[in-house]
Amino acid sequence: MIALGFPFLFVILLLSVVGCQERPQPRPHNPRTVFDDLGNAVTLDRPAKRIVSMAPSITETLFALGLDSAVVGVTDYCDYPPQAGTKTRIGGIANPSLEHIATLRPDLILMSVAGNARGDYEKLRELGFGVFATNPTSVEGVFKSLLDLGALTETKELAEQLVARLRAERDSLVTVALSGPSRSVLLLLSLHPIVAVGPQTFLGELLRLANGRNVVEVTTTSYPILNREEILRRQPEVIIVTNDIASNVDQIINTYPEWKNLSAVRKKQIRLVDANLIARPGPRIVGGLRELVKAIHGISNAQ
Repeated sequence: MIALGFPFLFVILLLSVVGCQERPQPRPHNPRTVFDDLGNAVTLDRPAKRIVSMAPSITETLFALGLDSAVVGVTDYCDYPPQAGTKTRIGGIANPSLEHIATLRPDLILMSVAGNARGDYEKLRELGFGVFATNPTSVEGVFKSLLDLGALTETKELAEQLVARLRAERDSLVTVALSGPSRSVLLLLSLHPIVAVGPQTFLGELLRLANGRNVVEVTTTSYPILNREEILRRQPEVIIVTNDIASNVDQIINTYPEWKNLSAVRKKQIRLVDANLIARPGPRIVGGLRELVKAIHGISNAQ
């Protein structure tokens, strides 16, 4: 028999103990299921690594959640943040190239019910892609969409923090707006024809939060077409126009000279606001509310 020295025997025993220990196993990923705003379930077996965004507001949300490296395709209208311009373009919102989307091999496609076609949604689902449709119609709806996308992309904690901050900012702005009197407001989305914002819309809610009284009180459509005489009759105290339909105040006044009799014109209460801030239901929406508070009440330091 060969006698083993103590040091050598100790090493053998140590190795046998280590070998008997259970090796750590990789933690399995729990599949994530989230129901979209059309009522369909979207299940991902692993975090999405290749995401196609089919709406500017969705692109902004993905970047706000730190998912810029996962975004592989965006629409031609996705222009914020500037880094979105480096991503592959998949076409327009209403007319994207489904063939181009397929070549990007996405594991998640995010769509807008309001902007994208239902037919495209169905086709992409039929092709086997994971497709999630979001449809925020209110400020709280925007917050829900942020949380939904956070759940889908495993950025839930960051999404919750972002929503908490946005809610606090919204509430602070509402408090500031309510500190003064309400003012009658006409919010225009087009000058030819004259298209206004109705009260039962996303933008109508923003006006109410900003303590503005929409001069379009009753309408059967979300965005009614008004005639020039109606506006003279309604006499808005403030006229707000998005900067995608007019570049300056003189352009608005020169388009309809008879509006010189409006209180808003006489008192120089025509305001231009950034269309992207107030019209995109994404993480910058509270910034849009801030712009409306400033425009309606002249509060330059609204925080």
